[in-house]
Amino acid sequence: MSNTTFQFQELLAIVATLRGKDGCPWDRAQTHESTKPHLLEEAYEVHQAISDLTATGNPDHLVEELGDLLFQVALHAQIGEEAGEFTMDDVVDRICRKMIHRHPHVFKGQTYSSVEEQQADWEKLKGEEHGNNEISAKEEFQAVPAAFPALIRGQKIAKKAARRQLISGSQMDIFRDLLQSVLELADPVSNAAKASPEEVSRSLGKTLFALCRLAQAQGLSAEEALIDEIERTINQED
Repeated sequence: MSNTTFQFQELLAIVATLRGKDGCPWDRAQTHESTKPHLLEEAYEVHQAISDLTATGNPDHLVEELGDLLFQVALHAQIGEEAGEFTMDDVVDRICRKMIHRHPHVFKGQTYSSVEEQQADWEKLKGEEHGNNEISAKEEFQAVPAAFPALIRGQKIAKKAARRQLISGSQMDIFRDLLQSVLELADPVSNAAKASPEEVSRSLGKTLFALCRLAQAQGLSAEEALIDEIERTINQED
């Protein structure tokens, strides 16, 4: 392979060629739906590559995996262009407009008195983009993708519910609810002969959601915390 450094437009041309008349049969057969699993896999591989970079200081794996993820984006844009749905220019234009709109303190001279005020305005600006200034709580919750890992989805729902004051965001209240959920879980577990799997599952779900609320209140990631603990278990000495 030559030492030529390829540019973004050349990536788009490569994807178009792969999808073209004399291109790759596999690439030509793909649709938005068929590539969903690959997109998810590549995102997780980027996640792992970031961890690898933190551990080793070597960026090569991250560069490779970001490229694989970028290929998925380019592929979706090509599929969209062929179907008359959208182009890569539309994708780039949309994200540029979104970032400018959501950062008025950077691009428009807006000032905020606190981080909390800026975050509240961020949520308001998000609603304006979709014409959803007065959406219901259920509609806001449903906007959180169901495909998210459950702990990530739980934290996002917890954040939105607390902001709407549907549940308490107080750490002491959350901790109390967590302890209560653990006690409720202990009862069906200790009386396993009488408890149904559904009862145990419900109590376990309440405990996990309480942990999501606690992680959100602490500014932590429940998903990352669990991953870290799993890795410690895997790597512990015999």
